[in-house]
Amino acid sequence: MEQPLLDARQLRAFTVLAREGSFTQAGRALHLTQSAISHAIRALEQDLGCQLFHRQGKRVLLTHHGRELLRHADAIQNQMAQARSSLGALDQNPRGHLRIGCTPAASQFILPTVLREFKDSFPLFSISVSPGETPETLERLENGVLDIAICLRPRDTSHLTCHALFEDELVFLTSPLHPWHQEPPKPKDLAGETYIISSRNSSTFQLINEYFLKLGARPRSFIELGSTEAIKELVKLGLGVAMVAPWVTRNELKSGELVAIPLLRGRIKRQWVVTHLKNKAVTLAEQTFLALCEAVGNDLELKPKPVAAAASSKRNNGRRAEK
Repeated sequence: MEQPLLDARQLRAFTVLAREGSFTQAGRALHLTQSAISHAIRALEQDLGCQLFHRQGKRVLLTHHGRELLRHADAIQNQMAQARSSLGALDQNPRGHLRIGCTPAASQFILPTVLREFKDSFPLFSISVSPGETPETLERLENGVLDIAICLRPRDTSHLTCHALFEDELVFLTSPLHPWHQEPPKPKDLAGETYIISSRNSSTFQLINEYFLKLGARPRSFIELGSTEAIKELVKLGLGVAMVAPWVTRNELKSGELVAIPLLRGRIKRQWVVTHLKNKAVTLAEQTFLALCEAVGNDLELKPKPVAAAASSKRNNGRRAEK
C-alpha cells in the first residue's frame, strides 16, 4: 500500500510545537491560530498512524513516536530549505529566506548596514530577524530556527563555525553630573551603585558578574532593560551607571551627554562573531551575508577616547600651566 507523503506545512507545525511545548506559543511563532495548529497535528498523526504528543493541560510532550519523527524532521526541513535556495540560485535574481538572529546592540548598530548591502545583491530574498541575547540566539541557531547569528563568541564553539568580527572592551557609562566623573571610583564604591543592564540572561552580564566577584564587590541594585537606547536615556537622567562598549554610545560621548570611565583593576573584553552550525551547508546568499558582516565589523569605530580621561588630561595640563 502506498504511504502518504509528508505535508511540509504539517511538518513545520510539528517541529515548532515540539520546540514550544504549547499550541498557544506555536501559533504565535507561526502566526496561525491554535485551531490551525491542532488541525495540522491531527492530520499528521492520522497520516502516520501514531500519536505524536501527550496532552497535559495547556502543555504538550513528545511521545516516543514524536521524538523519533523530530529526529528526522529537522533534517528534512533543512534539505527542503537548501533545495529552495539552490533553485533560487538558478535564477538571475536568487530567491530564498534568510533567518538571522542577533543581539539588541548588533540589530541596531551592525545589521542595518549589512542588510542594505545584502538587499542590493539579493533583492528577492525575504529576511526575518530575531533579536535576543547571545544564549537565547545560539539556542535558536542550534534548534534550526535560525540560519546565522550575530552575537558574542561563546566559550564552547565545538559545534559552530565562527567568523570573527571585532573585539571590544566595556567601560563605565555615566552622566556628566555623576560623582565618578569628577573623582574616579574606588573598589569600595562599586557595590553601592545602581547598574543599568540589558539582561541578566546575557553573556555580557555574566562577564560583568565575574568582574565584580574578582574585585570582591557585590552590587545589589540593578535596572534591567532590553534596549540600548533606553539604557542610555536612564544613564543621562542619573538613575545609574551602565557598563557598555563605547561604540554603542559614540554620538553621546562626542556630544558630552554621557561620559566613559575606564574600569578598575581589570578589563572586560568581548569577541563578536557571526556564526552558523558547523555541519550546515552554506548557500551563496549566506556566504555574502557573512562577508558583509565581516566588512562592517572591520569598519566599526570601536575606541573613541573616554571623556573622563580627556577631562582629567585637561585638568592636569591646566595645573602644569599654572605652575
